[in-house]
Amino acid sequence: MAVWYSSSGPLTAEQTQSNANIVINTYRQMGFDDRTIAGILGNMQAESGVNPGRKETGGSGYGLVQWTPGPDVLIEHCQVLGLSPYTSGDVQLQVIPNEIRNVSGVAEWYTTSGFISNYYNSGATPDMVGITGEQFLTNEMGWNPDKLAIMFMAGYERPDYDPNVNHYQLRMSQALAWFEYMGGVIPPTPGPGSAKKRLDPFPLLFYMLTRR
Repeated sequence: MAVWYSSSGPLTAEQTQSNANIVINTYRQMGFDDRTIAGILGNMQAESGVNPGRKETGGSGYGLVQWTPGPDVLIEHCQVLGLSPYTSGDVQLQVIPNEIRNVSGVAEWYTTSGFISNYYNSGATPDMVGITGEQFLTNEMGWNPDKLAIMFMAGYERPDYDPNVNHYQLRMSQALAWFEYMGGVIPPTPGPGSAKKRLDPFPLLFYMLTRR
């Protein structure tokens, strides 16, 4: 089993990349579209630096997607789903899809016009209204990672409405960067004869510009 890097503060670029590899491989195994995974990672990068132990500076957010108030909400949802410990990155990766699918007791996916319209000045578009969690995870719409990043931001993360605060453009650019990176990620157990691609190192400058 892959080992997570976890800290209450920022991770190094190499640690962020290692954690992202776990996210990618886990969600690929769950059958999620690569572009959706990249969109989620773009948000995780903005929220926590892909750090399951991250505590929000000056706020109450906690974990990969900064559950708020955290970790209370995350603990409650773990209890509903029978998962533990809440500090585990693997557990958090299981909680998120259940919240997106609006499983009873842990529903966190809201895409009515009343929710999505709040982000029309932050990249959201009217065609995001009514998109279900399952449609998002499989990318039934065929959207690109940057649009899916905004879909996740508006439908799940629901940060501040002010585009200068929610940094929606950064989430979009990070999603595109992760999607490009994902072309070099080696599955955890490649089949016989599978060609192994060389991983390009995750750009340190990119990380330094986006760390929290």
